[in-house]
Amino acid sequence: MEPAAGISRDEVVTAALEIGIDSFTMGKVARRLGVHPRDLERTVSSRDDVVVACLERATADLRLPRAGLDWPDHLRYLADSIWTMLEAHPGLDHTLIDVPWAYVPFMPAAKRSHTALVEAGLRREDAYLALSYLADTVLTAHRSATAMRSPEPTGERGIDAATRMWDERFGQGGASFGLEGRSGHRGEAEPVPFRPEESWVDAASLGSKIEVLIEGLRALSTVVTADTSQAAVGYESAAPTDASTEETESPMKTLVLVFHPDLSTSRVNKALAARAQALGGDITVRYMYELYPDFNIDVAAEQEALMEADRIVLQFPMYWLSCPPLLKKWEDDVWTYGWAYGSEGTALHGKELLLAISVGGNASAYGRDGVHVYTVHEFLRPFQGSSRVIGTKFMVPFLSMGALEITDEAIAQRAEDYAAVLSSAKLPALELFG
Repeated sequence: MEPAAGISRDEVVTAALEIGIDSFTMGKVARRLGVHPRDLERTVSSRDDVVVACLERATADLRLPRAGLDWPDHLRYLADSIWTMLEAHPGLDHTLIDVPWAYVPFMPAAKRSHTALVEAGLRREDAYLALSYLADTVLTAHRSATAMRSPEPTGERGIDAATRMWDERFGQGGASFGLEGRSGHRGEAEPVPFRPEESWVDAASLGSKIEVLIEGLRALSTVVTADTSQAAVGYESAAPTDASTEETESPMKTLVLVFHPDLSTSRVNKALAARAQALGGDITVRYMYELYPDFNIDVAAEQEALMEADRIVLQFPMYWLSCPPLLKKWEDDVWTYGWAYGSEGTALHGKELLLAISVGGNASAYGRDGVHVYTVHEFLRPFQGSSRVIGTKFMVPFLSMGALEITDEAIAQRAEDYAAVLSSAKLPALELFG
């Protein structure tokens, strides 16, 4: 077999998705692309690397509900959207059920939906419960539907084989279940429970399951409201709940400092910065290489901007496992003794420090089994150490991996993920040795 030159990562991912994310092998992908399996090593490091890339591609196909929907309609739309995504990617349901870490790339989308559900009136814990149950319901329903419409070794569809076996054992009317002769309130014969129906091969039966979930959440909300009212009678001076505290919480003032030497040539950072700027409100974006092309930094202006912020975001591409030179000089010039650190240097204490970094290599290149050996978080230890010195809270970095070959669709999705992070009132902090 003559190796085909110029096989890209995108082509490998597309081939894997066409075969099936749960069933592809590197050999099958190579044959589909007309290359030798060893040729794939030029663009991907392992099968898991391809699976991660497939999952990231799938997240770009997940369309979230528009803003402003009430929470029941948000859940209905989301269920349909997840089903559509699963239909587009054979084997994705199987992978999300069977691979323990497969759900992780979908977490930014889940976070956005959770925020929308809470804003629409659900309690935070109920919103988490709703998303968990909804995802499990859609995944298992789709997996079942796929099996029902897939051919059996006999050549008949799964549902036809199930129906035949049912009728052989229980009779078409379910007589052995004592259900014969039953009718609905208008006299029509009711479907026999558990006997296969044609609706089982598609999404037709999903809607009723989602409605059960919605009604359960409504009932839970009613119970919680009643309990809260009763509690208020005896505890009029009780402290406010977390939900009421969140409602009165002041907006998080966020300062995004973009350190990219040539943003016009950027794909990832340019999109992220534009999305951040479009948020407006309490989010301010400063383009540092445009402000200081000669590296002559206005320290007073920078310190004033930092003082006004609650959250400081340093956005930059990873250069030689570190940062662009202007960012290092900015740290040296702006984080001065007596202002940012030292016995009287408390200006930044308590503020959040978030790194938003684009990384050219894929996630599989980092870590003990990767070519770089160390994780990205380990390469960022100097930033984490500096954060401790200046008294800021070091948040879990926002990483955009595989920036050299990322698709336009994935960039657009990453920009939405970035917007969700910047808009979030609460972000997770990175553990000291995380």
